[in-house]
Amino acid sequence: MSAIDLSTFLDALKAPSGAPGGGAASAVAGSLGCALFEMVSGITLSLPRFTEGREKLEEIRSRSQELRETFLVLAKEDEDAYRQVESAMKMPKDSPEEKASRKEAMQKAFIAATEIPLKTAENAVLALSLLPDLLQYGNPNAITDAAVGALLLDCARRGAVMNAEINMGSIRDETFRETCRKRLTEIREEAQKHLSVLKEALAKAGLNPE
Repeated sequence: MSAIDLSTFLDALKAPSGAPGGGAASAVAGSLGCALFEMVSGITLSLPRFTEGREKLEEIRSRSQELRETFLVLAKEDEDAYRQVESAMKMPKDSPEEKASRKEAMQKAFIAATEIPLKTAENAVLALSLLPDLLQYGNPNAITDAAVGALLLDCARRGAVMNAEINMGSIRDETFRETCRKRLTEIREEAQKHLSVLKEALAKAGLNPE
């Protein structure tokens, strides 16, 4: 995925094939959000007058780069997971043995198709955890860039959460489902905590993203 340009990805996304789809698009949104965090921290570090929090900004830039690359990997994994589900659904189901094999393959595929968007959502929250320090030490003239980055990351989170939830509905393992529900609750709570900081910062700057 990291070697594919945006135009190529969009051509694949618009195709009537189902993959890449919303899950991969969510991960790409996360990579865009991280790129903006890199930009804001980099701009600030390039200006000597910003003396406070430089170590934090270096950390934000480095971590954002790592997460940006992770999101691109997750985008490809999400596409592969969809194709795994698709392949399992096409398995023969004429004999009892074939039905059992197909059912097992579908369960494995749906678990993978749930785990990957959960990872996307969790990585979006990890990236959003960089936001408070970025808003505190980043160039205030770049607040809208930081805000757009955060909104893209929240879009990645929301899209991934929905994909995880819909795929989770096809999984029979209740223990796995309960673990996923707990992870989703933690994801939502952490995201709201970080986004509340953004809301306050935008209000102080007289900005309203609604």
